Amino acid sequence: LSTDEEENTGGTGESMAGSNTRNQCLFFITFILTLIVSLALVSFVIFLIFQTRNEVDQISSRLLSEKKNIEELKKLNNIILKYLNQSRIKE
Repeated sequence: LSTDEEENTGGTGESMAGSNTRNQCLFFITFILTLIVSLALVSFVIFLIFQTRNEVDQISSRLLSEKKNIEELKKLNNIILKYLNQSRIKE
């Protein structure tokens, strides 16, 4: 009986150690995969931030050029109004 009990205990001890090692290995693999996915997500967010910054820069430069165009149109409008007012006075 004592030899049977020793064999059973030894067997469970080895299987416990094996499952513990397997659990640690599985934990580290899961941890590394989680780190890789996190790194990929952070990289994607940084990429999106740079893309958004570029888009905002393009839009602001377009707005500035449109503002200049609007100022020129206002000047032309004032010149035309002055000309029309002068021509009315002459008539």
